[in-house]
Amino acid sequence: MSKDKTILFLSALDFKEKSIQVIRKTPEAYLKYGWKVFYVVARDNSKYGNYFYEKEIFIDGIKLYRIYIPLTKIVDVIPFVIIRTIINKIRNWIAVIKMAKIAIYIIKNNKIDIIYGYEYHGVLAIKLLKILDKIDKNTKVISRFQGTYYYYYLKNKNFFKLLTNFDQKIALKFPVDLLIMTNDGTEGDWVLKKIKSPNIKNFKFWVNGVDEQKLSENEIEKFKDDLNLKDKIVLTTICRLESWKRVERGIYIIEKLVNKYEVKNLLYFIVGDGNEKNNLQDLVKKLNLENYIIFVGSVKNEEVKKYLNIANIFISTYDVSNVGNPLLEAIRANKIIFTLNNGSTGEWIKYKVNGFIYDLNENTIDNMAKDIYELINNKDLQKKIIENIKITEKEKLWTWEERFNAELNEVERLLQKNENKV
Repeated sequence: MSKDKTILFLSALDFKEKSIQVIRKTPEAYLKYGWKVFYVVARDNSKYGNYFYEKEIFIDGIKLYRIYIPLTKIVDVIPFVIIRTIINKIRNWIAVIKMAKIAIYIIKNNKIDIIYGYEYHGVLAIKLLKILDKIDKNTKVISRFQGTYYYYYLKNKNFFKLLTNFDQKIALKFPVDLLIMTNDGTEGDWVLKKIKSPNIKNFKFWVNGVDEQKLSENEIEKFKDDLNLKDKIVLTTICRLESWKRVERGIYIIEKLVNKYEVKNLLYFIVGDGNEKNNLQDLVKKLNLENYIIFVGSVKNEEVKKYLNIANIFISTYDVSNVGNPLLEAIRANKIIFTLNNGSTGEWIKYKVNGFIYDLNENTIDNMAKDIYELINNKDLQKKIIENIKITEKEKLWTWEERFNAELNEVERLLQKNENKV
């Protein structure tokens, strides 16, 4: 690996303690291999974002420049989605300009080997730097995406979303030396081909790494005792509480299990926080499910695995794609997964083979509840599913070390091209 090299990250994704660990792990990986790391981040503390419940994190060895996306108080009090969308676009472009301004200062005072745009805000800041001719010809440019919502807009021909998210298309088409996208089920490869991005030839489509999730039997039993879970069937959902994550589907599944199938010895843990939390809590009260559903809130990443390990069943019913880190972690923990067949989720989960997956229609909630009820009473099927998900874990998951070794090897090749020119 390269030593004494310098990388500059530009991003509107801040480090997190309670979710999306790849944001933090990426610059840490470069730091580990001897790089000098600058990280410029524009943080959004709006109640409509997912940082208002996260503390600010500083990492030893990383030179961090943290700015704040402006107009937060204004956007927080506006109830109209269209107006809020317009203001958010203005806020984001101001943030892009501010990031570019800080980057100019860093570039002026340091030799930058790699400039790394993390998600579209960061890529747009790099585009602005290119327009201003502030990037040295020998500096390699990387764009990095955690999947893409643009898939959802294209698939559904949502012209309003396509129009208001034109900046995402600009970022995806901006020519770079290497484009890295997480294979999170949102079919980023299809999107790049559909929009005719020139980066399809410099494209790496990798699944995230996944840390070990399994705890010892003693740890699991102790946590169960702490939560008084003796003889309980435990179901878990782990995600940010946002509208497109559709956590209410899990709540309706519990309602069917309790009232239609009379399964009373269950608890459903919803782990996460977000702007939908109050709406979801109101739904639980309306359905009289307070005794069966617990909102855990946002917890540290190392605590999340406790709730995953005590679960018999993991539920993920996102609208867009379900191949996010929570589902991958559920695979690593060898849990029985109930999910939806959207994006490329079907490449991971096969119905009654290594989990349960469903097309979305008017019968989906009923079918999922029915299968959970039957599964509870079928030990042989439980054993079969768990054995097969172990095979999926072994054959398809990467560790984080494997994932970042792949990235750093690609970056090394980019730098070698420069050295060969000298």
